[in-house]
Amino acid sequence: MTQLKAVIFGAIGVIAETSDLQRQSFNAAFAEAGLDWHWDTETYKRLLSINGGQARLRAWRDENPQRSNVSDAVIAALHERKTHHYAKLASVGSLQPRKGVTELIAACQNAGLRVAFCTSTSTDNVDAIRNALGDNLDFNAFASITTIDKIAAVKPAPDAYLYCLSQLNLRAHEVVAIEDTPVSMTSAIAAGIAVIATPGAMTSDQDFSGASLVVDDLTVISLDQIESLLLQNQASAA
Repeated sequence: MTQLKAVIFGAIGVIAETSDLQRQSFNAAFAEAGLDWHWDTETYKRLLSINGGQARLRAWRDENPQRSNVSDAVIAALHERKTHHYAKLASVGSLQPRKGVTELIAACQNAGLRVAFCTSTSTDNVDAIRNALGDNLDFNAFASITTIDKIAAVKPAPDAYLYCLSQLNLRAHEVVAIEDTPVSMTSAIAAGIAVIATPGAMTSDQDFSGASLVVDDLTVISLDQIESLLLQNQASAA
């Protein structure tokens, strides 16, 4: 490795398939609050084009005047309860890292490369996935973990990646990001970072045309390929 210095995992959905657990958790929070809201799979897939749980809740509220009486304070409370239900559901399941995640992290470590986790979700959500994965994924491997409390604007703004780069003391042309949604992918691209897209179960039919490479899982990726993508991105930016 000559140019590549770090691989950045860009979202919870990159390291574990959690979309349906998230959806179920939102529905549990709605029921608990006595709201007649319900997100089926197709609805949640559509809402995944909006980054951030509270932003999705506000968008859902605002698209129907009959929901307008739900305040931002209630939205925040719903999201807090959703996180509670998510942590509970994840902890009782058999959550595993997505294919190739642990192998890629190990390969980076063996090659002297750093790995980072760059999400714009809450620290509570990161803690929930950390606890749910347990011994299946060592979060101590991440040299930096970016969460929403450390940035001014969530993805697709580049803030999360710019913060991550500052923590790693690296420049955009020295790293590659891995993302699972187009909206999060846009954040990395806006920061000048090459992106490998690995769509999740609910985003596989979305548009990842801005990515340098799209793969079903990370087992097919080698560090030599990632280095090659990095150099291609540098050449196209020159």
